[in-house]
Amino acid sequence: MRGLWAAWVELWDRREPATAQVLVRIGVGLCALFDLLQVRWLGLVQAVWAAPPLGMAYGGSDAHWATRWLGASAGTAELLWWAAVIAIAAFTIGLATRAAGLVFVLVYAQMAHLAPDSDRGIDITLRVAIGILVLSSCHARWSVDAWIRRRLGRPFPDLVPAWPRLLLFAQLIWIYFSGGHNKVGPEWGPIGHFSALANVMSDPAFSRFAPDWVPSVYPLTQIATASVMAFEWGAPLMIPLTWFHATADRPGRLRRICNRLRLRWAWLAIGVGFHLGIAVVMRLGIFPWGMLAIYPVLLHPGELVAAEAWLRRWAPARPRPT
Repeated sequence: MRGLWAAWVELWDRREPATAQVLVRIGVGLCALFDLLQVRWLGLVQAVWAAPPLGMAYGGSDAHWATRWLGASAGTAELLWWAAVIAIAAFTIGLATRAAGLVFVLVYAQMAHLAPDSDRGIDITLRVAIGILVLSSCHARWSVDAWIRRRLGRPFPDLVPAWPRLLLFAQLIWIYFSGGHNKVGPEWGPIGHFSALANVMSDPAFSRFAPDWVPSVYPLTQIATASVMAFEWGAPLMIPLTWFHATADRPGRLRRICNRLRLRWAWLAIGVGFHLGIAVVMRLGIFPWGMLAIYPVLLHPGELVAAEAWLRRWAPARPRPT
């Protein structure tokens, strides 16, 4: 037991480059910011977050701190929207990152309480991700905070705690696994002939295109439905597959086979294809992009370092000042 406890502590006390956490900060920040700006573009701020008769928000003035302190008015909805936008913009560029992220999570959660019908699963996912990042070193690179620290002669360390990435990794795996468990309709399985995706792509509420083309690709949609179920039910396998990849120098037949077949990369490819396919053929808002924004945590830190080095080699050289 002592050895297991020591290994557990060592796992969560690891240090690594901050690249993955930084990429997630920028990605989820851009998704949340785009979503809020789109609501403004459509003119729906008051319709979503103001109290009746102006909007769909419900609950008496004592139900939520925003309406209790500021009143159930259109002005409250506007104030909350501006607070969320400013906070998530600051979080994305890494300006007072932790404070900005905390403000966004609190304000966005309040907006969800005011209009529960507008709060989607991806909104909850982004709040969870940003809440974890608030406690991380996601501002150690590519941020205003990092630039200020360098100017003051107090730069962030090259290696930061890895536990926020590991926790986001676990959250992502759980989202997929629980999603598979919640797909209980017969259309997701052989009894319903794996017709779920074909049904969704034929629904004008979600489909981006007219459903005329769906029958011609129906067998492909059945394969895609079965692949989604296998992908989500197999999500926990990413934990040992990632471990096998990180310890490729260790002996073990199963480790060697999994690494040789690149099963980890196969799972990642299915996930990326799954979300890009959703973005192309369905209208599900920021869901596919919000999920993909968290994908950097699934990569090994060394892979991101190698990718960054490769990009730097191909980037045009800046002329040195004479």
